[in-house]
Amino acid sequence: MNEAAPRLAFGIGPDGTYTRVGQTVAFVLGLLTTFAFLPLVVVGAVLYTKAEGVFAADAARARRLVNWSWISITVPVIIAVAAGAAVAALRG
Repeated sequence: MNEAAPRLAFGIGPDGTYTRVGQTVAFVLGLLTTFAFLPLVVVGAVLYTKAEGVFAADAARARRLVNWSWISITVPVIIAVAAGAAVAALRG
């Protein structure tokens, strides 16, 4: 029986490390998140570090951890952009 390989998280290669695109996007989002909400950068880094440690044993769990890492550095940027747009619209 042929088992399908588990799906990879965005920006992660088959060996569990960042791809070049993943590194670039993570850097930019991490930098923006640093300005929007610093503690979530730390959360994202911890989640990704944990994912690297469990990748060999449990790729599906590692994928979930990486996805949560992406969420923790993307959501604050989206909220900050939306808040900035709302403030700009209110000031007219």
